[in-house]
Amino acid sequence: MARTVNIGLAALLLASVVGSNQAVAQQTATPAVGQPERGETLLEVQASGQVRLAPDMATLNVGVVSTGSTAREATDGNARQMTNVVAALRKAGVEAKDIRTQQIVVEPRFAREGPADYEGQARITGYVSRNSVLVTVLRLSSAPDVIAAAFGAGANSVQGPNLQTRNPLLGMQEARRQAIDNARRQADDYAAGLGLKVGRVLRVSERGSAVRPISEDMVVTGSRLSIDAPAEPLAPPLSAGELVRTTDIWIDYALVPR
Repeated sequence: MARTVNIGLAALLLASVVGSNQAVAQQTATPAVGQPERGETLLEVQASGQVRLAPDMATLNVGVVSTGSTAREATDGNARQMTNVVAALRKAGVEAKDIRTQQIVVEPRFAREGPADYEGQARITGYVSRNSVLVTVLRLSSAPDVIAAAFGAGANSVQGPNLQTRNPLLGMQEARRQAIDNARRQADDYAAGLGLKVGRVLRVSERGSAVRPISEDMVVTGSRLSIDAPAEPLAPPLSAGELVRTTDIWIDYALVPR
């Protein structure tokens, strides 16, 4: 019985060694995925592609800043003005789903000079109430009228527009094609300089894609705090210009002998 067991153990150990050697041989013969094989030279290339786009929508931050001697006075006045502003936005063609509350703030105003209270804190002289909404304007040509309507209804803080495209992926495919073409041209240049040629692609990764305006956004702000407003405020001019979509990629190429 002992002899049989020893033979079995020897056979098992031999099989284990053979299997291990085969595994090592396979690992030696097959490189890891994305790695160059023997005789290949690794070349890492970074490239980008750019596409110019015409914006077709905009977002605005529209708000009301109110003051009062008490928090209640400030918030009540703010609520009345903001209700009028939202109604004016709706009347100007903005749908309810495209108006989203961004911020509601009530805070005290402190005296810059003068005696402090009995606890050493600066004296409160009144309160400030702020309420703002994010407005999405899907028809870009109507943005100036929307801004004018907001001012006319009592808004005294308008920031924007943030120009965008309704399709967030617009131009991405073309930007990627340009990036790939630019990467290949770089690879060909390096290969030619080294006396090699471009072989296979080992790995591709996209490092980022962004849309930005060619120039800074127009910013419209107001500082009027009274409820009274002109009946027909002038619509501010808006030049949409162009947006640039940029896509950055990395491509690893295997260079091979000519």
